[in-house]
Amino acid sequence: MQLLRAKRVVRKCVKTPKAHKKAHNPRKKHAKVIDTSEKKGCISMANIRENTKNGKVISYRFIACMERDMRGKQIRKYTTWTPPEGMTAAKAKKAAERAADAWENEIREEYQKQKELGSAYRLPPDKRRDDFVSFVNDTWFVLQIRGENDKPNTIAFYKNMARMINEYFKGAVVQEISPIDIQKYLAYLRTEYKGKQGKPLSAKTLRHQYGTLNLIFGYAEQQEMIAQNPMRKVSAPKKEKRPVDAMTKEQAARFFKLLPDCPLDFHCMLQLLLTTGIRRGECVGLKWSDINERESTIRIERSIACTPESGVVISTPKTVNSIRTIPVMPSTLTLLQQYKRQMQAEHPNTILKDAFLFPNKEDIFLPRDPNSVTRRVKRFMKNNDFPDLSPHDLRHSCATLLLSQGADIKSVQEILGHADASTTLNFYVKSDLQQMKSATEKYAAAFNL
Repeated sequence: MQLLRAKRVVRKCVKTPKAHKKAHNPRKKHAKVIDTSEKKGCISMANIRENTKNGKVISYRFIACMERDMRGKQIRKYTTWTPPEGMTAAKAKKAAERAADAWENEIREEYQKQKELGSAYRLPPDKRRDDFVSFVNDTWFVLQIRGENDKPNTIAFYKNMARMINEYFKGAVVQEISPIDIQKYLAYLRTEYKGKQGKPLSAKTLRHQYGTLNLIFGYAEQQEMIAQNPMRKVSAPKKEKRPVDAMTKEQAARFFKLLPDCPLDFHCMLQLLLTTGIRRGECVGLKWSDINERESTIRIERSIACTPESGVVISTPKTVNSIRTIPVMPSTLTLLQQYKRQMQAEHPNTILKDAFLFPNKEDIFLPRDPNSVTRRVKRFMKNNDFPDLSPHDLRHSCATLLLSQGADIKSVQEILGHADASTTLNFYVKSDLQQMKSATEKYAAAFNL
């Protein structure tokens, strides 16, 4: 099929009736197709759709139609682009068109590269010799990871996992890597490999390596490059049960007493982290429009990520369950109102609705790097003789403290945004000796023991 890269237009002339009906589904009033055609008869296989909220465009959905597969099903690629804060609607529309063009060119090149390998894919697995590193970097990572994920942290994570794997298997052939080879690699990681700081890998990282290899070879099997995934004959590394890093009740009490001595913005940030259990990316992703003072709630609907490759990026929270509305304590709400008045005084001619609570130094409508939150929290912990706790450890602490005060597991699960209550219990809750003693005392009292 000849891939066209003409000017972008809405595909009214090539859409099937079914696709056209879907594009104009009245149930999806938030999506609006932009017609950017300037020349009649100019055809592109992509379109741009506006995603609106309360009549305002919040993001753009890019859709590129590649071609039809062997079953006649349309192959489509999707991505979402969010315009920078403060950009006018007209400028955002033009910027979206430029971004769509750049994205479309990139994915079409990747798709064409993959298509050119089609003749090789028709060879039986035992007749093929695919370079492992090339397959991982140019096929698996491009199509399975980067092509299916729009979260910078996820992409960066698998890129790092793949880098370690490629270092070991450089020069290897996909079809010739056996279960024994993989077991030797995992043993090497466990006994010889040293990280950046000269430390051995944790059991958690070993399991991540195992999982990444399973994804790689699973994809190779799916594409009929190999007859069977060798990972089926490799045992997963054992889980390492380590204690949850969380504050005790006494440490939390001292923590809250120290907060008034902090700058007001940092006071708000620390109190939000420990009383709501939100993630650091969710915390710096908060806007003033997310605070409902009447209901005493906050809405979590975006997260900030930062990687060396993409920089600071606004994205959706970690999972679907992470998009949630959670209660805010009265004292925390009062503190937030005080902080808002201070920010308003510093920016008297600005409407703060769409401003970030914890912005970067240059612009209140731009988010800050979440890594700066970690550095600031750790510095506070060190200066005040607390354990070396991170913002995520404050999340653990919030879950533990809530349950110790009688909260039910379902409520804590919803506050944290977990899909499964077992995640809350297994990874976020720490029981101290006093709680265990209290439990046994209640047991004894019930039976007069």
